[in-house]
Amino acid sequence: MNDSLIPQLSVIIPTHNNLNVLKRCLESWQRFGRAGQIEILVIEDGCRDHTRDYLASLADTDWGRRQMRWFHEDDVNELRCNNRGFAEAKAPLLLVWQDDMFLQCDWFVDELIATFAAYPEIGLLSLSRGLNCYPLDEPIVEWVDLLDWRRLESTIGKAPLNWMRLQEVDIVVRPWIVRRECLDRVGYLDEAFCPHEWDEADLCFRIRQAGWRVATHGYERLGAFKHLGSSTLSRKEPSSQQRIALVNGRLFHERWGGEITREHARRRAVWRRRVAARSWMFTFRQMARSIKKTQVSK
Repeated sequence: MNDSLIPQLSVIIPTHNNLNVLKRCLESWQRFGRAGQIEILVIEDGCRDHTRDYLASLADTDWGRRQMRWFHEDDVNELRCNNRGFAEAKAPLLLVWQDDMFLQCDWFVDELIATFAAYPEIGLLSLSRGLNCYPLDEPIVEWVDLLDWRRLESTIGKAPLNWMRLQEVDIVVRPWIVRRECLDRVGYLDEAFCPHEWDEADLCFRIRQAGWRVATHGYERLGAFKHLGSSTLSRKEPSSQQRIALVNGRLFHERWGGEITREHARRRAVWRRRVAARSWMFTFRQMARSIKKTQVSK
């Protein structure tokens, strides 16, 4: 990438032995990414397929020289790859993306940049859904206890206004975008949560503790991007995933249980989307499709 260009958004994409899907991901950013506004940072995490050859070839194209950089890690896991991306990124806004997510519109980046410019109190924004945490006086014995709806509420806000606005939440799931300023203040993802799970929840609470808010909007439902659904993680043993989630979920609640008890009943803020004309039309079409689908299902 041309070092003389200062991007507004750094997109961080860890990848591990997922070449065909990664190609689709990067092709979507070539098609819909805003030239001059973004840089793509691919963290190649010990791939044993032809990912390195592909990235080297892509980096030598006109687009690659302008907008992409890639880095090698020795199979260190997604959390550490994201932290490597944070360290290498040049932009004031950092987007944590996955290699099985495909951008599908050309207004998405503009809206994200406008949102953070308009609302300096927002430190981190989820692009799919957020979650709110509540105190529950029952032990966490199995991993499913972490997902008890009395303890953890998944939300994108209340319909129909959730098409038009952002909703404050406690924690998020990938993908999300964070201010560089936040990471400079509170630090990167805590490697105590390696290899994954609950690391971003811990980061959200640290960001809130430092004075910013955490928000969400359902851009995936809106059709701004498509997520295949953890195509890399799905190749791992489910029982292993659940053991990791249980250990890290307990760690999160040990750290933040008192904060959850004190703050769970607070009023959560909302913000109006910073929407350009072309994305309003996109929104209205998706709303109509959603309403039609709901009516058919009834």
